[in-house]
Amino acid sequence: MSALSVAPAVRDALASNAAVVALESAVITHGLPKPAALEAVRRQWAACQKAGATPAVVAVFDGRLLVGLSLDECATLADRDDAVKVSPWNLGAALGAPRFGGTTVATTVQAAALAGLRIVSTGGIGGVHPGDGRDVSADLSELSRHPVAVVCAGPKSTLDASATLERLETLGVPVVGWRSSVLAGFLATSAGLRLPSRADTVDGLAQLLRRHWDLGGAGIVVSQPLAGELAIPMAELAAADTATARGPQRTPAELRNLQSRLGDRVIQANLALLERNAALAGSLAVALGRVPTAAEVHRG
Repeated sequence: MSALSVAPAVRDALASNAAVVALESAVITHGLPKPAALEAVRRQWAACQKAGATPAVVAVFDGRLLVGLSLDECATLADRDDAVKVSPWNLGAALGAPRFGGTTVATTVQAAALAGLRIVSTGGIGGVHPGDGRDVSADLSELSRHPVAVVCAGPKSTLDASATLERLETLGVPVVGWRSSVLAGFLATSAGLRLPSRADTVDGLAQLLRRHWDLGGAGIVVSQPLAGELAIPMAELAAADTATARGPQRTPAELRNLQSRLGDRVIQANLALLERNAALAGSLAVALGRVPTAAEVHRG
């Protein structure tokens, strides 16, 4: 039996060359409290559908790497106290047994590539943690391996944004600003770092992605700033207590610290950016279907 399972709705959409957006599920299991997590899924789901794309939540569900959970299955996942945070390093161990887990951006990118999806939507990507630069999210390495675009609100606010941007450059992963020339700051509007490229139309962004992939490039990060009225000032985010956790639990612990200190503002900002990113990802997936590959142009 294959370790990858694609839901019928997603399989049918792919077969008809329709737009599909992969959604990560670590936000359900480790990112937000259960009511907010399920609200986030519903908002992302509706945003993708409104844009004309099929939402495909990715998770480890009953021992399978499933691309295309239903809303009921997302609720089941949220109820699992034993759900693990699944990254590429522990994915194999999480499969083949009746286990459940939320997939990080890294694993969602991996699953999307295996299923033939090109667009992933999330809140914020992982990156380089403050310190000696040795604690680095697998999100970055997986982006360097797979031709998948991740629409996000920049690196999570507890990370070293400058070091993360430099690491992505080293790995050959472009970061494109959506209607902005500065890197998004996740819960803040901006991380204060200039980006080398931006896109102001969804068709222009789709063409940029296609050129990158036709030239043999792998992952791309699309950075969408959070609207100013919902954003939290960077100074408040930077004042968070340092988490003692390390490894896979470090980012969830840091996000819990933020939620504990700043309260509902963090949750509402998270919900808004997840919904906005899914809407852009859905429009981008639709637009990408209008841009032929180099091979298709050559055949034509």
